Amino acid sequence: MNAPAATKLPTRDEVAASDCWDLSSLYESQEGWQADFDTLTSKIDTFETYRGRLGESAQVIREFLDFDGEFDRIAERCGTYAFLRTTENQSDSDHQARKSRFQNLAVKASQASSFVRPELLSIEPEKMESFLNDPVLEPYKLLLERIVRYRPHTLTDREERLLAMQGEMAGAAGNAFRQLNDADLRFGELENEDGQRMELSHATFIQFLHSTDRDVRKKAFDQYYQVFSEHENTLAATLAGSIHRDVYYARARNYESSLESSLFPDNMPVSVYDNLIQAVRDSLPAVHEYLDVRRRKMNLPDMHHYDTYVPILSGIKKHHTWDQAVNVVLESLQPLGQEYVSTLEEGLRGRWSDRYPNRGKQSGAFSCGSFDGDPFILMNFKEEVLND
Repeated sequence: MNAPAATKLPTRDEVAASDCWDLSSLYESQEGWQADFDTLTSKIDTFETYRGRLGESAQVIREFLDFDGEFDRIAERCGTYAFLRTTENQSDSDHQARKSRFQNLAVKASQASSFVRPELLSIEPEKMESFLNDPVLEPYKLLLERIVRYRPHTLTDREERLLAMQGEMAGAAGNAFRQLNDADLRFGELENEDGQRMELSHATFIQFLHSTDRDVRKKAFDQYYQVFSEHENTLAATLAGSIHRDVYYARARNYESSLESSLFPDNMPVSVYDNLIQAVRDSLPAVHEYLDVRRRKMNLPDMHHYDTYVPILSGIKKHHTWDQAVNVVLESLQPLGQEYVSTLEEGLRGRWSDRYPNRGKQSGAFSCGSFDGDPFILMNFKEEVLND
């Protein structure tokens, strides 16, 4: 007798439209996206018209920042749409091509505007202070004050242009990892505690780790990470490429470290980061104690990473449909008021969320918002996983 076919991830076109996000608040059609893309392309040359003029007056700076803000707003919308479409299916060549086209345009715009920060920072401090106090720049005062902070880390016009030209190259390691992780890796099949064969994937992995059967958890863990182990050299190379990029840019911009470079935009001292790490290390005995309590309550001889996801009270099974899960979330947020809850309910029961796994979909979950579109949520929702 033939074994029943394993439950496999659906392809994108097999997922019900009602379970996918609706990106029409960004663009109703590909033609709309293309129109904005063409608009951005035509506006890039406008940056050059402001070169050498930003020190003339507060009014010129205001005119430039108005133009730059309008450009950024269209670019954010255009880029968000391109990015979200790629996360639906990393193996879709049309989506990848659209994202690549936008990235190329963004790099060109970055090159064209690379003179802006050096030119603003070349303005004498007293003159800049008078500009900042001019009412015409009131809407941009905070932005300009933040730019002034970057004076020690801003290079010459030519150097900034060279760094801007490296944008696409700098993203190569991340793009390679995303393609490998979300499109190319295959983890095979596995039986759950009920004897049902299922495809093992990023989305179902956590579901297996919630199994009450320890043997199922162990098999899922070993099988999942064996695939990563088989690609460890490629994964190490992409990680190294990402680290080298961060170190390179930190050194180029005169930061003490890539950590300082990462924290600088939020004006966060490195000491705060270090203190957080130390606080975690100081509290490890409490974590170890908790893990031992978990081991004893679960009647296990030892504790493994694959035992840390299943509930301690493993006999209790939880199951939430999407609508039931939305009910739980909405009830918990009632203190924020009816307007908040009603808006969220409309979005969650509507099509803000891309809910369920499909083949090639980006793993994990994220939320993504833009000025001109709905907030969107990517999930790989599993009804048996309480965390989801």
